Amino acid sequence: MVKREQIEEAPAPARTRSGLLTFLSDKAIQHSAPFAVWLAEWPVAAAAHWQWGGSTVASAFLTLSAVGITGTTWWAGVEHGLKRQRLAMAVATAGAASGWFAGAAIGGATTELAVNSWLMGGPTIALAWAVKRALRTTENKQVSDDGAEKGLFAKIGLARARAGEIKAGPNKVTVPVELDRGKQTHDDAAKAAKGLAGVIGVPENAVRWEKDPEDAGQGQYVIVPEDMLKTPTPWPGPSAPGGSIADAPIPVGIYEDGPTCAVWFSGDEDAGRNAQHYQVMGMTGAGKSQGGRVALVDLMTRRDVVLWLLDPSKGTQTFGPILPGADWAALSMKDCQSVISVLPNVITARANELGKHGYDQWTAEAGARLNMPYLIVWFEEVAKLFREGTDLAPIAQEARSAGISLVFSLQRSSHTSMDTDVRANIGGAGVFGTNSAIDSGFALSDDTMDAGARPEAWKNNKPGYSYWEAAGLDEERFATPTRTYLMDKDVAARAIAEYRNVRAPDAGPVTAAAAGPAYANRKRYDSTEMAAADQPVEEATGDPDLNADDMALHATDPEYADIPIDINRELPPVPPGMDVPLGQPAAGRDVSREEALDELEKLLNEFVDDNKLTFQPKDITPHLARIGKSASWVRKEFRRLEADGVLSATDETGVYRINVAQAV
Repeated sequence: MVKREQIEEAPAPARTRSGLLTFLSDKAIQHSAPFAVWLAEWPVAAAAHWQWGGSTVASAFLTLSAVGITGTTWWAGVEHGLKRQRLAMAVATAGAASGWFAGAAIGGATTELAVNSWLMGGPTIALAWAVKRALRTTENKQVSDDGAEKGLFAKIGLARARAGEIKAGPNKVTVPVELDRGKQTHDDAAKAAKGLAGVIGVPENAVRWEKDPEDAGQGQYVIVPEDMLKTPTPWPGPSAPGGSIADAPIPVGIYEDGPTCAVWFSGDEDAGRNAQHYQVMGMTGAGKSQGGRVALVDLMTRRDVVLWLLDPSKGTQTFGPILPGADWAALSMKDCQSVISVLPNVITARANELGKHGYDQWTAEAGARLNMPYLIVWFEEVAKLFREGTDLAPIAQEARSAGISLVFSLQRSSHTSMDTDVRANIGGAGVFGTNSAIDSGFALSDDTMDAGARPEAWKNNKPGYSYWEAAGLDEERFATPTRTYLMDKDVAARAIAEYRNVRAPDAGPVTAAAAGPAYANRKRYDSTEMAAADQPVEEATGDPDLNADDMALHATDPEYADIPIDINRELPPVPPGMDVPLGQPAAGRDVSREEALDELEKLLNEFVDDNKLTFQPKDITPHLARIGKSASWVRKEFRRLEADGVLSATDETGVYRINVAQAV
């Protein structure tokens, strides 16, 4: 008797072989021939060029050979009755391979064109043929109880799904798939993309599922075998210098398969697109500031755009080289509040003026007729403004109809860092590397993430890599990785200087009148040095947020052991409300930081439920055993929660406020 294990280990008959992209299966060698041909072609071409590179006779012979091979392939395919699609694929492959060989042998295999076409085109064609061989039938028959081979669809959880005709492009393979109707959904196919990536040996975000919007039972897998974004693309220069912001979108970078990724700010009634706000999100080092600068510089070369730039945290660090292109630059918390305070009046005045002349929204015609440039207000490090309790929700809700777009740049747009009402009014997103899928979901839609967008896979290891989702972009590209252009600060500064006479001189009379004295006395900078000199310099004290009372409270805390403290000075009295005894965790408990933070968060939420929105550290003392940590540990977490915007210090010493607008 033959055992079942023997049947499963035995090679399956050729007629039962099916599956999708079975690179790493036990039959992988059957699919390696195209790759072997690709790898061998370059050294042979190099040797041919060395031997015959200067020969006219050899050049003619090689050219005729390429034509002959292509023609012979067509003739043989017709004779053998190949299907039209397979015949076309074979002829195209023969023509491309023989043509490349002839060109490389004649002109040199080490030229940039020869090397790049070999590196990009070869693997794509080889992958397409491997896929074609794996999918010998479109029926994708399933395994029976006698141990026949299951096939790849079953391996990735899509039993009975069927593949259609495979399409191969430059560094891109598309596999149409019809799902098992009634049993499988787009969600199932999207989840299976990770498994497919593992089978064919590519990164998770190299395989994505694109659903058919008109048929819930079919879609396609898009596979990009090579990461073509490894080498950054230098900024090519302004896209439409002197043009209107309504004429063309703003390029930010390139998609992984080559096309430009460009986003719209202004609306267009004919195109069915409204003006948009954006959030630009990514963890520290992910490249969001560099990516934002690319968009800002291009905007500064358009004739009917003005930019108000706000950064309450970093001063000139982010905006420095492009400050001469800003109509209003606010580089301190006080200056940022000045800009924010005039925005409601500006929105009302601009909307009234547009409505009075029959415009439902800003257009290039309206901007020229009313001397009202499009206004973009760019908030860098906006989380700090939200932590200070700044209410931007009314502005976000009303600005777009007045020809104003808001851009919010921050590391993580969770409820602790951004008012959720503001986030609900943001239609566009540029998401760079994030720390987790939860973070990514704060900006990207569920459909985009289900389609394979995974910025958390990059973290901050691939600066500039990003996903862009907004009206005006092809929805099928929402889950396509992009890399923003590489723009040196000197290049940015030169572009701003070169096109200074192109952009609008100011925001126009309507906006200026509504903004009042704050706008009339606004700060404009001709250089980074001028802006830096204008910023106040605070005396360094080791830790600018740590006063003497804090030092006394934290003197025994290991986290602050590196802070210099004069042990001979007399300590000040402990402020009222801060005299928390140094409690200890409950005996016998070994509580992890995550568990303790979870309990602390639950406790703060209980305070909110009880309408206890302000509290003192001593109010936590009775709950230390529950939290499982000491009072000094809790005090440290208060400082972190305050930095994250969950808590705010009040005017009363030792009293914290729970920010309900951002609380869970």
